[in-house]
Amino acid sequence: MKTPKTIMLIVLCSIITATSFAQTSDTKQKLYAEYPETISLSKTIITDAFTYNTGTAVSLSLSSNFKFAGTVISNQQKYDNLQTIMIRSSDNNESIFQISKITNKDKSISYAGLIINNNAADGYIIKNNNGIYSLQKFESGKILEPCKL
Repeated sequence: MKTPKTIMLIVLCSIITATSFAQTSDTKQKLYAEYPETISLSKTIITDAFTYNTGTAVSLSLSSNFKFAGTVISNQQKYDNLQTIMIRSSDNNESIFQISKITNKDKSISYAGLIINNNAADGYIIKNNNGIYSLQKFESGKILEPCKL
């Protein structure tokens, strides 16, 4: 009688182990598949973005074929050295373009940010190469951890 119980226990443990290690499939679509891996980003577009007020409708021409149109949902300066603006797209399934302006200790200014969508498999991150800014495509699944509340 102990043998069937032992076999059932082994089968049950195997099923639990197999399901806990199962991979989930990523069904997120790539919103930016048709755009290049790297897009040169004009510093003027970045600096002008910080003049927009919350609620303002904007259209940023990031390249000849890529415009980011949306509404400014936040433009805050929390600290003396950090200002952040967030723009929610009206076209790209409510993607968010977030840009931060950082005033360094030597009073130079640098920028950081990204274009991201929680339901997309890709996005863009702002890269700084000696003062020349660009948008670099990334796969969000490799960078961001899924958040399940």
